[in-house]
Amino acid sequence: MKSRRATFLFYACLAGLVPFATQTSYASNGMNMIGFGPQSVAMAGADLAITNSPSAMNINPAGIGRCVYPQIELGLSLLRPSLSHADGFGNDREDVAQRYPVPFLAYVHPVRDFTFGMGVFVQGGLGAEYEGFTTPFSAMANSGMLPPGFFAGDAVPITDNTLTSIMHAKITPTAAWRVHPSLTVGANLNLSYARAEMKLFPNTSVMADIDRSGTEGDSPRDFFSGMHVRDMSSTGYGVRVGFQYEVGALTLGGAYCTETSLDFEDGTMTLNLSSLGLGRVDYDATASGLSWPAQAGVGAAYQVSPQFLLAADVDWVNWSDAIETLTIKIANPDVPMAPPSREIPFQMDWQDQWVWAVGIEVTPVEDWAFRLGYNHGDTPIPSATLKPLFPAIAENHVTGGFGVTRGRWSLDLGMEYVIEAEKTNTSLDPAANPFGQGSQETLSQFVGHLMARFAFSS
Repeated sequence: MKSRRATFLFYACLAGLVPFATQTSYASNGMNMIGFGPQSVAMAGADLAITNSPSAMNINPAGIGRCVYPQIELGLSLLRPSLSHADGFGNDREDVAQRYPVPFLAYVHPVRDFTFGMGVFVQGGLGAEYEGFTTPFSAMANSGMLPPGFFAGDAVPITDNTLTSIMHAKITPTAAWRVHPSLTVGANLNLSYARAEMKLFPNTSVMADIDRSGTEGDSPRDFFSGMHVRDMSSTGYGVRVGFQYEVGALTLGGAYCTETSLDFEDGTMTLNLSSLGLGRVDYDATASGLSWPAQAGVGAAYQVSPQFLLAADVDWVNWSDAIETLTIKIANPDVPMAPPSREIPFQMDWQDQWVWAVGIEVTPVEDWAFRLGYNHGDTPIPSATLKPLFPAIAENHVTGGFGVTRGRWSLDLGMEYVIEAEKTNTSLDPAANPFGQGSQETLSQFVGHLMARFAFSS
C-alpha cells in the first residue's frame, strides 16, 4: 500500500513539473549541466562512482541499485548567469534573458536484486537575449561614409535584438541489477523533448551593394533579412548504461550515453523582407544539425577514512559529431510573392570536450556531510564560430554544499560558481561572424541546487 502511494505521488508530481521543465535553462559544460542533484554538483560532477540515489538515473544508472528502500527525490536549481557581449560596432551589452527555476523529480523502487526507477530531468540548454544591439548595417548607415541612398527603402533601425533559447528535458525509465555485492550494472532509456527559439536582428531588412561590386543585389551578401523562429520542438531517444564496482574502500564507476538526434519541426519563422517590399513573411520552419552528444566517463572514489571521501571523474563529450552546422529550412510562405523556400546555415563546428572533476566529502558527525569540488572542461566552441547567440564558454567551476539526514528525510544543498570566462572571435568572415573580428563574450554564473529525498519503508 505504501509503495502504491509512493508511485501515485511520483506521477502526480511529474504532471506538475512538466511545464517547468520546458523553460529556458543554462548549462556549464557546453550545453550540459556539470551534475544532477546537490550532492553531484557539490562534488563538481565527480559522481560516477558515488551516486546512490534516484538522481543517479541521469548520472550513472547503476547507482540506483544501491538504494535499499523505495525513494523519491525532488530537486530544484536556481540560476543567476551573467552574460555580456562587446564588439567593434560599439556594443557593450548585458544579457536580459529571463530564467526560471529548473526542477527534477525521480523515484526508485527496489525488488530483491533489481531496482527500477523513473525520473524527469532538464538535461541542459542554452539561452541568451540582447536588446539594443548596434548591427553591422546600422553602424554602416551612421558612419557617414556611404553614398546617399545606399540603404534607401531598407529597414535599418538604429538598434535591434538577438535571442536564443534551447531547452532539453527527458524522462528516464531505468533498471539496475545487483549482480553480486561488489558489482552493480544499470541502463535506462532517455526519452527526450526539446524546444528552440531564435531571433537575429528581426527588425532589420537590407538589399544594397554591400559587397561593393557596383550592382545591388548581385550577391547573397547584398541581402540580409532579419528573422524570428519560434515554436520549434523535437523528440528523440538515447540509451545510458553504467556500472559500479566496489573493492574494499575503493569504488570504480563508469557510464556511457548515446547521442540523441534532435530534428526540430513544426516551427514558424518570421522573415523580414521589407527591403523587397513584402513586409514580414511567415514560413514553416524546421531545423537540423543540433543533437545532444554521446558521452563516456569513468570515475573512482576512495573512502580514505570513515569521515573522508575522495572522488574523481573524467568525461569525454562528443560535441564534434553533435553540433557542426545548424541549418534552418523554411517553406510555404504566407505571402505568394515571397521566395518559396530557403536554407539558412549557422556554422558551429563545436569540438570534443574533456571534462575533469574532483570532489571531497567530509562527515564530521553522523548524518551531516560537507562537500567541495572543482570542475574543468575547455569550451567546445572554436574562436572562429563564437557568437552571442551560443555563448557556451564556461570552463572552470568551484562548488560546495552540505547534506543532512533526519530519519527517512534527507536535505541537500549545492552551490556552483562559474569563474568568469572570456573568449574572442577571431574570424574575418562576416558570414560566419556578423559581429566583427574581435567581438567578445563574457560569462560567469552562480547556481544554487536544493533537493529533498524521502525513503519509504519496504
